[in-house]
Amino acid sequence: MGRLSLGKRPDAKFIFLALAAFYAVLFVGRWAWLRAARSVRLSAAKAEYRHDEFVQIRLSTWDPALNRAWAKSPPEVRVTRGGRPVATIGGLRQVRMSPAGWGRWTGLWPCPWNAPAGKYDLELGTAAAVSGTKRLDTGRLESRPFSIAYRRPRLLPKGFAVMTLESDLPLDGLRVRSPDGTTKDWRGMLDWVEYAGADAFWILGGRSPGAKPGEVWLGNNFPVLPKVARECRRRGIKFGIYVQCFLTMSGKDIIPGYEYALDVSDGRIIPTRAISLGDDRRVRDVAALLKRFSDIPGVDYVGVDYIRNALGGMELVDEFYRDMAGVVSPPPEFAHLSREQRMVCFARRKALRKDLALIDAWQWWRAHRVCGIIRRLKAELGEEKLLWAFMLTWDKGWHHGQDPVMFNDAGVDVEALMLYEADAAQYGALLSDWSRYVRRSDAQLIVGDVVDWPLHQRHPDGPKEFYRRTVRAIDGIYADGPARGLFVHDLGRALWGRLGPWGTRGWLDEARAAIRHLKREAGISR
Repeated sequence: MGRLSLGKRPDAKFIFLALAAFYAVLFVGRWAWLRAARSVRLSAAKAEYRHDEFVQIRLSTWDPALNRAWAKSPPEVRVTRGGRPVATIGGLRQVRMSPAGWGRWTGLWPCPWNAPAGKYDLELGTAAAVSGTKRLDTGRLESRPFSIAYRRPRLLPKGFAVMTLESDLPLDGLRVRSPDGTTKDWRGMLDWVEYAGADAFWILGGRSPGAKPGEVWLGNNFPVLPKVARECRRRGIKFGIYVQCFLTMSGKDIIPGYEYALDVSDGRIIPTRAISLGDDRRVRDVAALLKRFSDIPGVDYVGVDYIRNALGGMELVDEFYRDMAGVVSPPPEFAHLSREQRMVCFARRKALRKDLALIDAWQWWRAHRVCGIIRRLKAELGEEKLLWAFMLTWDKGWHHGQDPVMFNDAGVDVEALMLYEADAAQYGALLSDWSRYVRRSDAQLIVGDVVDWPLHQRHPDGPKEFYRRTVRAIDGIYADGPARGLFVHDLGRALWGRLGPWGTRGWLDEARAAIRHLKREAGISR
């Protein structure tokens, strides 16, 4: 029998290579561990943001020395673009970070009004880059940029013109004198839409409260709306229905289950007839009604009005200070006041208009709050139907807690600018503000004036002044081209409103001329 062979013994070269590999792994592993332990990571929570959002900034490190230093003096972070710091709402230039667990810090940076699209960088503030007496080695900082981008809305046809109807009169039984002088039912209104050359008819469908105590919606026209949709489709007119969101039409008929907005008058808290932006039930009710209208065959668009903090808003003060803690701070005594006293204190501080950072923050936050509601409505409706919103226009909408770019990014496809109740000088100032602020690529704007002689300061030219203002808005709302469309507000006023000596035809002849101007500017000949 031969001897059992146990194989060859490993030679010295193999042992050397194995040991070298083992120590290399140990060395690389230790280097990687030390690098991770010393690294500082700075980034946004996601890669891209819209203009209605807070940018959530995240900072983390395992370095005990840094964490001890930052526990004593919280780190601050700057947002830069092209190497230059970017100031945001309230003049904020550095975000003060808050602890979010051991080694983790977080902060919120509100996106600036209509910030340019593109890449933004993050860097540590001067104090945050120092640990003890040693400056942080920049090689340890891993910073990732984020981007701001515009949402692309569903586009309207060129030269788009709308006639609106803001009335809760029952359509059944309505008698309308049509352009040819004959009296018709509600179909006579569509004759005027065609006469003016409008492409679409937008009608108020949802208004609160209802006809009976406790009823949410006034529904007398609900059965008629499908008939109107069919008739519009037969005539080739696009049809839209809108809902009034947060303003009710009665301060006496309180709808049970809703939280109403609060205001301050003479140092006292008073209820308003507007529903609070913080009322979740109202958002659900509006979404359900919009969906009901959207599902009617022949409805092309759905819209919202009073999609803003209509009256009051003082009930939201605690939420405002919580969300905007990195931008503005309440006065020192705020924590010792009752809720009612805090509302009064804030209202007085705001009314003085001396704290410009507070005013800026309040205006942005209200628009941000509404944009959260718009996002919920859009999620319910989906992308099939175009969504429009009526917007007030003082100070680009900011005065009312609205912003065209933020609304666009949240999901509003068309923003119908209500250029009403201004005298000639104020009207020019409005257009100047808008043309400096927004471009055609930023948001899809249509402009509108109201058929009402007193709201044109009883101008001796009456409807001719209506025409001039509408044309000025078409040509001047943007700096880089004409408005995307126009709307004439509204057919009820044109039929039964304060028309002076000119009558319905006198006003709608000028509306017709303005629509022709719009279409010429859009390259459409009729």
